Amino acid sequence: MGKWILLLCVLCVGGPLQAADDAQAVLYGKLVLPADVGTQKRAFRAALYRNRQTPAGRKEGQREKKQQSPAEHAIISAHPQSFSVEVQPLAEPVEIEQIEVSFGPRVTPVTVGTTVEFINHDAIYHNVFSLTPGARFNIGRHPTGDIVDKEVEIAGQVDLFCDIHPQMHGVILSLDTPFFTRAQADGSYRLEGLPPGTYQLRVFHPDVQPVLVEVELEPGQELVRDFALVK
Repeated sequence: MGKWILLLCVLCVGGPLQAADDAQAVLYGKLVLPADVGTQKRAFRAALYRNRQTPAGRKEGQREKKQQSPAEHAIISAHPQSFSVEVQPLAEPVEIEQIEVSFGPRVTPVTVGTTVEFINHDAIYHNVFSLTPGARFNIGRHPTGDIVDKEVEIAGQVDLFCDIHPQMHGVILSLDTPFFTRAQADGSYRLEGLPPGTYQLRVFHPDVQPVLVEVELEPGQELVRDFALVK
């Protein structure tokens, strides 16, 4: 008899937890970027600097940059409007590489209070600075292999530059919501684990106009939202 009571108690505890998971909504879709959005000019300039690093070009064993499609520079975030949610800094520092005379990734999403680590993988000196109001900083020039950390203190777009290489530009997208994702190479995205309620859905890409729309999510709903982005 005692075993049956124990089993019933386990079922009682497990039932509501599963119901809560089922109540979470999913938001997904696809982004279509303008045909002329790309990085050809930026990549060409970076190639010129790479070839000047050493007489033979790239050093043996030097790390190569992970290539991203233009769509992968897009960040989709859902900001609750009908309820409040606690937003914590990300548990681990987030790396921003300086590699092949560019910032990688070009756009780095974090939550407010997260620590980012700037890492120089090039065989030349780099610098990182920002003139963004409320987030101004300058870490100085640092050589190959140096790692410098910085806490992101405000929400919003923090633009990154290098005072040695003016063509370098990156973005820290600091968010006041835990619900965000990066678009895939084909423009598709998927946000899971969303509590039901009203959200402001935002799409950020450094080369196009931002998107802000309101969506209402019902318990367990899977909602499709596609976007054709414009410059």
